[in-house]
Amino acid sequence: MQQFAAILGDLDRLTESVQKNDKNETYICPALKNLGCVSIVLLREAIAPVIFRNAEAEITDIDIGDDVYVRAVPNKFKYPERGRGLQILRYYGLGGRMPQNKTVLFKGQKPSDAFDLNTLVFGDSANQENRVLPVKAAVNYSDALSLEPKHLCVDETFHNRAMEDGTLFDAEDKKNSDNLFTRHFIKPGTLLVQVLSTRGRLLPPLGLKHLLLCIGLAGVYGGQTSLTGVNIRTRIAGIYGGHFEQALTSPYELVKALAAKPGLEKSDPEAIITVLHELLAPLHPKAAMASAEVHDWLNILLKDFEDNTPTLREEYQKGAQRVAGLFDEWFGK
Repeated sequence: MQQFAAILGDLDRLTESVQKNDKNETYICPALKNLGCVSIVLLREAIAPVIFRNAEAEITDIDIGDDVYVRAVPNKFKYPERGRGLQILRYYGLGGRMPQNKTVLFKGQKPSDAFDLNTLVFGDSANQENRVLPVKAAVNYSDALSLEPKHLCVDETFHNRAMEDGTLFDAEDKKNSDNLFTRHFIKPGTLLVQVLSTRGRLLPPLGLKHLLLCIGLAGVYGGQTSLTGVNIRTRIAGIYGGHFEQALTSPYELVKALAAKPGLEKSDPEAIITVLHELLAPLHPKAAMASAEVHDWLNILLKDFEDNTPTLREEYQKGAQRVAGLFDEWFGK
């Protein structure tokens, strides 16, 4: 991962001292942005029925060219992975002190009582007295888009909300129940491409490790289908970096580029990963890491975490101190 060091942040330099006025006074702010972009290209595979929708009953979609594709908006993946990050910090006793959806600071509390490494990676905000303390995420999640048109990826099932006795007679209203509905779901085997990116050298290497641990290998996604257990397998197709962001790292451009490859099997993860690397590696000569290398490194990282190795724990402990200093100096008076 050393090839990415020059385009990632520095854990020991998370803040900057800036001249306030002509009286030789200064104030502290987060380290100023510098050139650098790192993109993590993910291949999400449905391995059980999964539902990604908004207010409508149907699976969310979007037009790309002449076809309609499945679209999972960023929070469908970011929310559970951000929650996993809180659990990792709780395991180490180094953060995750607040529920994911309710970050609050009382008068006199230090910002680091609520903000932690997870805040730096995924972003957050909190109210304290008459101030709003906003932290923009160092990592941006894109939409996740199916590689095949929606009509090839989606199916539906018919359900009813029966009474406890197993019939459709509503004993309260003394009539037949009309609680019948259709559920739309993404079929197992469907592949979606998503890109996570960090710009401006805001994310230190520990933040990248934390992000990869949060992504893991598989997980439960989609509120309505989470009761079925693990339903998404995640493969990292590659990690790519450079001074400037490339248009092809947009999943919308990747879907079009893959559609233009005749004979490419859109349900074969290994074939897709190979083509993605062939497309993206030449555009990132400064730093490119293929899928096999990334997963070798991720497996070591996961094993270190499972074994509770002192090296990884100490790295998190050091990082917790540095990140606490960032937030206390940034928002503290």
